[in-house]
Amino acid sequence: MKFYGLLGESLVHSHSPSLHKLIYQKVGLDAAYKLFEFPSTQLEQAIDGIRTLSINGVNVTIPYKEAVIPYLDEVSPFAKKLGAVNTIENANGRLIGHNTDYDGFGLILTRRQWDVNGKIAVVLGSGGASKTVEAYLMDHGIKMIYIVSRNPERFKDTRNKRYTNYEDVQSLTGDFLINTSPVGMYPNANETPLSETSIQQFDYLIDLIYNPSETTFLRLGRENNKQTANGLDMLVGQAVRAVEVWEKCSIDEQVTEELISEWKKRHGESL
Repeated sequence: MKFYGLLGESLVHSHSPSLHKLIYQKVGLDAAYKLFEFPSTQLEQAIDGIRTLSINGVNVTIPYKEAVIPYLDEVSPFAKKLGAVNTIENANGRLIGHNTDYDGFGLILTRRQWDVNGKIAVVLGSGGASKTVEAYLMDHGIKMIYIVSRNPERFKDTRNKRYTNYEDVQSLTGDFLINTSPVGMYPNANETPLSETSIQQFDYLIDLIYNPSETTFLRLGRENNKQTANGLDMLVGQAVRAVEVWEKCSIDEQVTEELISEWKKRHGESL
């Protein structure tokens, strides 16, 4: 049996073990998936533990997608470009960082046929997930991106990318409003990163959070007749891609569709 898992600081909300169990059943893989929760002070020890315990691979979530990079033996060119790792492969004790979030985020848009070409997007949050979303939008023709950060002065603006704070973002309008921050995640489901007034200025709302399936952020969007999507497609898409990386295999797109459909039936999700 092979062993995989998830590294994170707070994983009480995670559905990853049950999702991976479903994937392994679909592809006939004898494997188990565990949660590895620890404080940031123990990150280096956790990475060493992957080698010591011969764990075949792990996913990485908030807040370690950028922080793990210095502790890895190698980072794929794509993950290095994004500046974020969400999947680590243990190749005989050599730890290699990958990014499968890019494909996962793309699945949210492609399954709904939402086109970002020539559009304006506001991205809430400036961490590893934000960098991945930003890269995807840039690669698919976005006209302008506004990145909302608590400390926008740390970043440098470019021709089609601007950094702003949560106060000034309230005056912005655009097409896509994307939450990559943990605000609104279980158990703090009543929180929202932006007010209803701000949400009304956009047509499409995407929240990378999948638990709860409808955050307060998305509920406000729905109540204002906006197109909304949660992070379920991204969760499934990146997980399938991670298994492909670990197992050096290719999983049919139909399997991904079946996984999303079965997950919604099990959890009563409507988004």
